[in-house]
Amino acid sequence: MNKIIFALLFFSMLFTFSCKKQTINKIKGTWKYWYLSKQDSGKVQLWEFREPNLLFKTVYLPDTIEKDTGFWKIDKNFLEPTFLEITGLGAKQDGTYQILKLNKKFLFLQRYKLSTGSTAGAFFRLEFTRE
Repeated sequence: MNKIIFALLFFSMLFTFSCKKQTINKIKGTWKYWYLSKQDSGKVQLWEFREPNLLFKTVYLPDTIEKDTGFWKIDKNFLEPTFLEITGLGAKQDGTYQILKLNKKFLFLQRYKLSTGSTAGAFFRLEFTRE
């Protein structure tokens, strides 16, 4: 009986780590943010996820370029959704996001927790396409 429990724990840990590594490999690269409101139509925003956990955000405005640097971390537990923690970009974008969709073309994030740990007023949705 102990051997069966040990084997199940081993395979569940192996599965968890391999899923986390796959997510990290998929998210690395440059993603174009799609603004969901018309007043932001003149902006182009790119997020670049690099190892080791560096995040570069570049916003191209009609007359200037804004650059910011932050950090990211993937959190994946067995049989739970995958979460992405973002820090260093400021209160508007820092927090913990659930990864709703991640494939070769799309990245959809939904913030459910602010960087302070509060869930009140945390909802924020980000949609990206790979560059």
